Amino acid sequence: LGLRGLMAPKLPSGNTDTENESSFSEESMQDEAQYQRLLGAVSSHFPFEGGGYVGEEDYDAAFQAANEPEDGDGDGDESTTSQPLAPYTLEDALAESDVFESMFTLVLYDPEQDSFVALYNKKHGWRPGNNKMWNSMRAVVYMLREIFPERFTKDSPELVFALGSGDFPHLNTAMLDSILPRKGVAPVLEFGSAFTDPDIYTNMIAMPMPEAHHLYCFTEWLNNKTICKGLRPWKENYGRMDLAGIQSWSEFASGNGELVFGEQVDLEYNDLIPQVVWRGSDFGFLQPLYPADQKLQKPYATKFVPRTGQDNERRVAAVKALEESFNSLLPRWKGAALTARAEIDAEQTGALPWANMKFSSYPDAKGHAGKSPTVGSPKYRGWESVGIGAAHGMSLHELAKYKYHIDIGGGGGTTWSGTIYKLAMPGLLFHHMTPTKDYIHDQVKPWKHYIPIRADLADLKQKFDWAESHPEKAKRIADEGAEFMRHLATPEGFEQMFQDAFVEPLRRVIEAYQPVSKVHSDMASWRDVLESIENCAVIPVMECSGTSEVKESCHELISDGAIAEWKKNGYYKEDQSSLRR
Repeated sequence: LGLRGLMAPKLPSGNTDTENESSFSEESMQDEAQYQRLLGAVSSHFPFEGGGYVGEEDYDAAFQAANEPEDGDGDGDESTTSQPLAPYTLEDALAESDVFESMFTLVLYDPEQDSFVALYNKKHGWRPGNNKMWNSMRAVVYMLREIFPERFTKDSPELVFALGSGDFPHLNTAMLDSILPRKGVAPVLEFGSAFTDPDIYTNMIAMPMPEAHHLYCFTEWLNNKTICKGLRPWKENYGRMDLAGIQSWSEFASGNGELVFGEQVDLEYNDLIPQVVWRGSDFGFLQPLYPADQKLQKPYATKFVPRTGQDNERRVAAVKALEESFNSLLPRWKGAALTARAEIDAEQTGALPWANMKFSSYPDAKGHAGKSPTVGSPKYRGWESVGIGAAHGMSLHELAKYKYHIDIGGGGGTTWSGTIYKLAMPGLLFHHMTPTKDYIHDQVKPWKHYIPIRADLADLKQKFDWAESHPEKAKRIADEGAEFMRHLATPEGFEQMFQDAFVEPLRRVIEAYQPVSKVHSDMASWRDVLESIENCAVIPVMECSGTSEVKESCHELISDGAIAEWKKNGYYKEDQSSLRR
């Protein structure tokens, strides 16, 4: 779909929601405003087209193509990811810094100090979300030392690579007309959601997000060769008598697993509740990808729910109003509207509604970990009075009882943990296709591990009907998704992903970098290069030893006062005449 979809700032959805997103904060509101500008400009290059999936006859063909036996050594994806990167220099990496607005740094290994330095652009804002970037850098430089010890010694040449992080790529919105599509030289390792369409930013590589189910699972694997809690199966008797499957004491001490597989809770596919279920937070997707006359909106009960009349009449009128505005509704509200219509239709026939997509929480900085429940909230009283939109949350065990799931995208257009949880469950995942992807999406295939759904949900009902009328094929897709997660929870499976999604990209970056001594005969070090650049935009702001992944392994190179002024002004004002420490 590329950018023919939608994005929204990530928010947490609580213990019972599977849209396990980053914490709600001032950054989330800044992200929304920044991405409104970003996507508004991007839409001029990549207009929203809504999907590309057509009639039901294509579904059978898509399933057949995805599930045919593979010839040779694979399907070609691995060869693409293992191809050498184009050679690049320090200057090439500096050019990528100009493309971003924030949440981006150059990471430089300095052999003279035998440490890693973060070079931050003085024109970039210093944002609260930078913590994601620093956490990513701290983990990555530690793992670089552990995986490639011979490359990082006092006798080694320097290494420079670009690192971005956050819920989405924080590009410079003022330059989008001139930078997109981007075909840069230096690779950008994006530790967060990256663009789905490779033509948008050809040198961007999606890397594990700085979150408990992703990047920190990689560090745990490197340190202990154990599978992290977020990717291990839940065990009913864990901590009592049944220790089967526990790989080590450190794994036992870290707690029970989280993934709910069918066999663990005695659930068979054919016995599951045949509904598309979703619970999550009511947070808006951004509007600018739609045409000007189709701006996405969050519907308010005061405008959609009549104040007078019988409850059922008010409910029918509200559903009709939602349907009349369907094309302009936010995707999560599209799901709520589809559910409301399905419930009304089911009452007429006595059948089970096909859809069960409702909000269990909404962003509230004063609420529980940045969110509050919709049920009983004054903000949702109007909708709740007619039985639309609001519902209690569900635990993973409750969600596992349903046959169909959907992972409606969150802040960066994806759900960092929701997709993982839902693939493991015995039901089938309808995967929400958006402009962004996570690194793990490259490990699974549409129609083999999940059924893809348009960004506007326009094909959701059709594909539900297809799955219902093709139970054997639907079950096969559900089983393949669960088997992927089951394999990932094994030492062999995680080691494979560790190599493919982490070690290999880093190896390609190391091999592609051209040190200063090889490129500049008249310069001795990276400092000479930076000092030769008039009005050089980057300064060293952080130094990490790389000997540990703990926070104390890094320290700031600029004062707290300078950082406070940086945050206040939105850029670095202090004159920096020399970059030498």
